[in-house]
Amino acid sequence: MLVAGSLALSGCGRSSSKTTQISYRPLGICKGYETPAGPVTAGANKGFAVFKIESVDNTKFDGSFIFAPVRLFVNQSPPTLAAGSANRRFVHADPRFAQIMGFTSIPEETTLAAGDKRDINSVVLIPLNLKNPSGGAEANQFSFELAYDTGEGEKGEQQNVNDGIVFTVTNPADAKWTVIENCKELPLK
Repeated sequence: MLVAGSLALSGCGRSSSKTTQISYRPLGICKGYETPAGPVTAGANKGFAVFKIESVDNTKFDGSFIFAPVRLFVNQSPPTLAAGSANRRFVHADPRFAQIMGFTSIPEETTLAAGDKRDINSVVLIPLNLKNPSGGAEANQFSFELAYDTGEGEKGEQQNVNDGIVFTVTNPADAKWTVIENCKELPLK
């Protein structure tokens, strides 16, 4: 479990040329997955957005960076409220999920020294509302982008988002989200 105040995230005060880069690929949306203890489901009108975190690159920053996957989130607020924190949906920290999907679980925290790059190559899932949550055009309702809570307090309680972090989405620009019942059926490649 993540303890408040235990993180000293190195994002504050960075210039735009000295960023940490997180590369990821959206895999799709699923309604649930099986564990040895039984099924895990998202619930009515909900789903799990699944992302493959490919790498964290801290080669451009001259200080350390602590990558904590539980600080990744999707903001489901309508555009007029997107700057707030009310509709942030954070990673569901279930270590069984990555293993079920055939990946190694991401550690709770990974410290990258200045100049370091780590291949992560694992998956995270974020529970989301699926009933046109963005308030945008119907065709864009499943367009979710990852963000990172770079504050030092409890996740979601402050306004620092992506401070010193650049996200790179490795899917083709025309990639489409799919909604399927079983997470195991998502395309992992």
